Amino acid sequence: MENNFLFFDIDGTLVDPSTGVTPRSTAEAIKKVKADGGLIFICSGRPYYEIQETFGIERNGAVFASGAGFELDGKLVLKRVFDPGLACRIMEKAEECHVGYNLLCLEYGFSDPLWRNMVFDRVKGLPASIANRMLIHPFYTVGNYPVDKYDGEDIFKINVQFFPDSDRDSFISFVKPLTTYVPVNSQTDYSNSGAEISPVDVNKGTGVLMVVTHYHGHMDNTYGFGDSLNDLEMIKECAHGVVMGNGQDELKEYADYITTDVDQDGIKNALEYYGLCK
Repeated sequence: MENNFLFFDIDGTLVDPSTGVTPRSTAEAIKKVKADGGLIFICSGRPYYEIQETFGIERNGAVFASGAGFELDGKLVLKRVFDPGLACRIMEKAEECHVGYNLLCLEYGFSDPLWRNMVFDRVKGLPASIANRMLIHPFYTVGNYPVDKYDGEDIFKINVQFFPDSDRDSFISFVKPLTTYVPVNSQTDYSNSGAEISPVDVNKGTGVLMVVTHYHGHMDNTYGFGDSLNDLEMIKECAHGVVMGNGQDELKEYADYITTDVDQDGIKNALEYYGLCK
């Protein structure tokens, strides 16, 4: 019997963003699939240092930084990182265009002053419980170092943030031909507030291919679960692409199945729909 490969985004898919917790129904359903021989992987935009917790599930490994790295049983199997020269040029262009940026490396992150100030401004005056949750969100993490501490570490992904006085045209025109550029909120470049930038041809879909190739498996047995635009290539690449009910409308256009919201047994319902959870 061929193994099934299941790939789960974290935020808004495995984890309920309103609570920061994986619903019990999700954890129990995934446990049943794994007990039946399914191979379980996180497939996240988060960096390596933010996927070390279990998120309430038993897993075989993880694709992290939107496909730039593959971890299996706690060991790094493969990485696809930025050319150092290109990364430096992106940072220089961001500073020239007044764009905030956050470098996602293996063990640490590094962010420029614009990024760090933006994050602290967003939580100013909020109750501590809410502020702390925002501060550890993977797109806005400030639990990392100032960029002047960066010393040439491998860069897996770069998050960027635009501001009213950012020169978006120049920055986007520069990075798009040289990278994999994913707007955070929309496929329309100027309707969003930021973007995720990965090495060219690196995305969650290529991450799925890395895993299945490693196992000598078959793509017919792949299932991808996501809710946001950085899940698009995973949803398209997997034979069975599942989008959460709370997912972005642009992503739902590519779904093979649209399930219920993350807090309404979305994962459990999808696994039952495909006969993976009995």
